[in-house]
Amino acid sequence: MTNIVDIIFTDRSNVKSKLRKLEFYNKEKFDLTLNAFDILSQIKKSKLSVTSSIKSNKEIELYDHQIYAAVKVKNECGGSAILADEVGLGKTIEAGIILKEFLISGLAKSVLILVPPSLMYQWQDELQSKFDLNFVKQRDDRRFKDPASHELLIMSHSSAVSPIQANLLKKRDWDMVIVDEAHSMKNSETHKHKLLKELPRKFTLFLTATPIENNLRELYNLIELIKPGTFGTLNEFKNRYADDPQMRSINLFFKDELQHILSKIIIRTTRQQVKKYIKFTDRIPHTKILKPTDDERELYEKVTKIIQEKYAEGYPVFYLMIIQRLTSSSTVAAKRALYLMKKREYVDETEYNELMKIANRIEIDTKAIELLDIVQRQKNAKFLIFVEWRTTQDYLARLLTKSGYSVTLFHGDLNLAERNESREKFRDEIQIMISTSAGGYGMNFQFCSNVVNYDLPWNPMKIEQRVGRVHRIGQKNDVNIYNVAYEKTIDAYILTLLYTKIQLFKMALGHLDLLFADITDEKAETGFFKEYISSKDEKEAEKKFSAIGEKWENRKENLSDAVEEFNRGVFDNFSLSPMEKKNGTDE
Repeated sequence: MTNIVDIIFTDRSNVKSKLRKLEFYNKEKFDLTLNAFDILSQIKKSKLSVTSSIKSNKEIELYDHQIYAAVKVKNECGGSAILADEVGLGKTIEAGIILKEFLISGLAKSVLILVPPSLMYQWQDELQSKFDLNFVKQRDDRRFKDPASHELLIMSHSSAVSPIQANLLKKRDWDMVIVDEAHSMKNSETHKHKLLKELPRKFTLFLTATPIENNLRELYNLIELIKPGTFGTLNEFKNRYADDPQMRSINLFFKDELQHILSKIIIRTTRQQVKKYIKFTDRIPHTKILKPTDDERELYEKVTKIIQEKYAEGYPVFYLMIIQRLTSSSTVAAKRALYLMKKREYVDETEYNELMKIANRIEIDTKAIELLDIVQRQKNAKFLIFVEWRTTQDYLARLLTKSGYSVTLFHGDLNLAERNESREKFRDEIQIMISTSAGGYGMNFQFCSNVVNYDLPWNPMKIEQRVGRVHRIGQKNDVNIYNVAYEKTIDAYILTLLYTKIQLFKMALGHLDLLFADITDEKAETGFFKEYISSKDEKEAEKKFSAIGEKWENRKENLSDAVEEFNRGVFDNFSLSPMEKKNGTDE
């Protein structure tokens, strides 16, 4: 019997008629089958200039779907596309391959990358360590004089849309613009969307696992930024492809046509497609709500009462929130909070001394005792411990070192060489790394399978970013996630909300962006703080956080079915993964 591979790859003449003669020929799957092998043939014939240099970098493990995406963007999509792989499949790596290829080939020289503020470190570090690309990172709190002075620039979404920054960015012609978390551009009325629409550029890459969240209008808006005019006007698009006024369902008559057009713009690989060559391990959460000592309880409650009074008097929320978070972290951090309270005249000398007297009576934190117990139970295992504050980081380092453990530190003040050195020590000889949240972006620790959230970030997505440092491609073990907090504190309420109500630590990754789509760093942190600090008692605080949980719980219940149904309509079979065919997983 004639082999289909022989037909496709050795003799392309009259391929359609030859395929039809095969015993297994199925008319419905014919075009998809042929298209899949066309893509495979293209990959075999079309070489990326960058591939050999990337493969020599031990920091990168390339997969078929990543090479496939890069080849398709260059050869089929005209350099502009939406990378829509499911979460955890390496969209950043795909973007890096494409970017490096375009730079080497001379197709691009100036590049602007727009990302959420929390991902700036990650992007900068990964592009440097994996692709030897040195991008300038523009901080939100620092203004650059002229973007034209930087050929390779990373900015946050929020910084880029500020009037001064936006005008500067629009004054130059960019060769390539890359946008991470691009679903934030789906609303045509936002400043982000308007900036991209007016930004001069040759090539555009969007990265998002969820190009569609609610309706076809969002998809149209993204496509208009990638390849303007593809579908004509919004009304033309709506009348042809939508089956209802709200654009929540697809006109089945034109479904195949829509999928065909999208296949030239959107590249999407699912976990199901790559499961034969990528093993995804489980997450195992361990959450412990601790009972504080009398002194710990007294210190927390007295500081919280002062914060409540100052909040009611209209004092700046930012500083009050910092004091609250420091007090929740550790005793040494709480002492820092007391100093800030005294400095800003939130307390007088007498109050300050009384509070310091309580703090000085605490010899070792209950949270620290629990941490020692966690580490002791797995004597030889590696641990990545996250804290929010450098004072707590130094405190835990001293404690763990004194207890006989090897420790290295990781934080935002380290330069790139120091970060790499710390990571290598952690990988090769050190058992425990203590990292601040700022330092936790940009480094991958697949060789470690234990994460401790010693300080809890008040933003659900920051938790995911932490866990994502170890639970990613290349992780061979199940990942233990340890969470600790004192009972009847804001951290405990948030932790209970995330763990019990919506089961954050076990959620399907692809739904996180949707569930918390309206949660920015500021909104999450200040929102939680205001709900807590404005509560007259514990009962009211519990009620408020329970209400938040119910809202997210209802949203979560509606997400899964809605997203999957919609994705089936838009993406089903619009591109047949060549990896499935190549690896024989088409069952």
